[in-house]
Amino acid sequence: MFGTTLNLLPRRAVFLGLVIAEVVRVPLRERMYQAYFPYATSHLADEPGFRFSTALSRRFYFACVHVLHRVGAYREVVDVVRRETLPRDETSVRYALVRSLFELGEFEAARDAASGATNDELCSMTDLAYHKAMVDMICGDEQSALDAMFWACRSSLHFFRPHQNIAARGSMLYRPNSFDVLCGSEGRLFDLCNFTGQRVTHVGRGELGIRLFERALEAQQRLRKSPPPLSAELTQLFERLDVSFDELRLVPEEWATQIGHLGMLDILFRMRELGWWSGKAVIVVRPGLIANAAFFELFKGFGRVLVIGETISERVAEELLSLQRWCGLSFNAFRLPDGRAVPWQDAGAIALEQWEREGRSHPLRDAYDASISDVAAERFVQLCSRYGMKADDWYVCLHTRDAAHYFEFIGTGQTHRNAPIEASLDAIRLITSRGGWVIKLGGPNSPKLPPLARTIDYALSEFRSERMDIHLIRHARAFIGTTSGLTNVAVSFGIPCAIVNAITTDAQLWNANVRFALKPVKLADGTMLTQRQLTMEPWRWRVFDAAVLGRSAAHPENNSAEEICQAVEEVLALAEGRSAAFETGYDTERLLARWKRALALPYFYGPSRPSLAFLARHEKHFLPEVAEGG
Repeated sequence: MFGTTLNLLPRRAVFLGLVIAEVVRVPLRERMYQAYFPYATSHLADEPGFRFSTALSRRFYFACVHVLHRVGAYREVVDVVRRETLPRDETSVRYALVRSLFELGEFEAARDAASGATNDELCSMTDLAYHKAMVDMICGDEQSALDAMFWACRSSLHFFRPHQNIAARGSMLYRPNSFDVLCGSEGRLFDLCNFTGQRVTHVGRGELGIRLFERALEAQQRLRKSPPPLSAELTQLFERLDVSFDELRLVPEEWATQIGHLGMLDILFRMRELGWWSGKAVIVVRPGLIANAAFFELFKGFGRVLVIGETISERVAEELLSLQRWCGLSFNAFRLPDGRAVPWQDAGAIALEQWEREGRSHPLRDAYDASISDVAAERFVQLCSRYGMKADDWYVCLHTRDAAHYFEFIGTGQTHRNAPIEASLDAIRLITSRGGWVIKLGGPNSPKLPPLARTIDYALSEFRSERMDIHLIRHARAFIGTTSGLTNVAVSFGIPCAIVNAITTDAQLWNANVRFALKPVKLADGTMLTQRQLTMEPWRWRVFDAAVLGRSAAHPENNSAEEICQAVEEVLALAEGRSAAFETGYDTERLLARWKRALALPYFYGPSRPSLAFLARHEKHFLPEVAEGG
């Protein structure tokens, strides 16, 4: 409510009011800053040069800096803070500058600003100590990073928690166990490098991440040479699971907290089948944090599953999870059979290419078909009856990522991955005109479809459930999606997919049944980023975050209704065995050869390929010829 109200007022007037609230110490001021943050950052994504402060608000120097920092005006913090006065300023000013420079990807400058911090400052402000540790690590100074981590851990025990990925959503309340201490400096570096590697990606500097993730893998390798003494309870647990410490491969919580991550877990176990890793997987999950319990059930045949609070106590689970520093399967990077460490999704895309070359099947689809749910089948019959669909009618599932699911604001975070449902209406009509049905998936707050023949807005119906989501995808003739989690379910099941309005930093785990259309990314002068630019630094990493793109004067454009229809046409032809006839309408061999030459990373989209219509339409600007060796 605070944010909505404040956004109705002139921005500089609001900012001055927030500064005054800081000066007079209004009790709810931090909530006001937090509420206004998405509105401020969204505006800055459109107008990066906008300045909130005025000569009047800057007279209240400390309050002005604090509020600028809290509402996400990072560039303005850098402009306002007077570097020469830092030694005499409040610690909060130094932290505001260090964090702002970090968020802007200016790590050397952030390290310079942090280097003058005294031990008293690091002890009094945990976040400053941790940011100093991160920028020291980025700049290659491990000893200084460990010194800063000492102060961070001393002040906040949650920094002792083992860390691989933010998606684990660990509580700030944490009581360290013996493993958190025994892991020593290598354990601190394991946690720090994993966290910092993600954060540099979030701010558009992912090219630095792989070095940090590789250092985490090295720390784990060193720790594994000296296994820690196990408690009697853990020893009994391993005996019950029939897993020795040498065989143990921990799959921690973050692999299950998002449905897209479960798609990654599918590929992780395919990697084991390919001989890329060995050992016995122990999957640790929290019941309330599993993205889709019905989909997760399919993994129970691939490893031992421990559910915190049900099959294992919280206390023993925390001990077990601390062992991931020794034997956790990395979420961030993977060491290929040839010894190279690459971003995890790069490895996944390479593995998927090998998997399909060898003609292997879809393990999760096989697992689903072996455990068909009578409940889901019965509910499907009820769904058909309600909307007039016959049991043998064919249908296509549709899902578009939208802002409502995460309550996002345009221009911030991952909002550039969203797509308007209106652009898919012509594709819906195309499918229904051919006798098919369209079933729209999504959350209960997803945009409502207008009344359309042979179309079911299942997302807003009483039939919606996790199990039904999976059942509907499994039996669909095709799937239309975006770069979002449910798409990974369809891909895991081998359902032909039209992935439209796609935009990605990560290499994609898409199989040969996928045809995709990317969002064109346009620069300020109207030029379109090429396929080569989008698969190499710096642009590969800049497309991770909408705000980073905005600061880089780059803007993704949604696919047109025509482009979406054309991608759907191609996927229907694929699903119906008509691909050869469909492709005669295009110069297919030449287009695909040119596209492959344009990729900086040949495996970036796995075995999938772009929609032929998309390539033909954007060939001139998207696929410029690459010089030999260029």
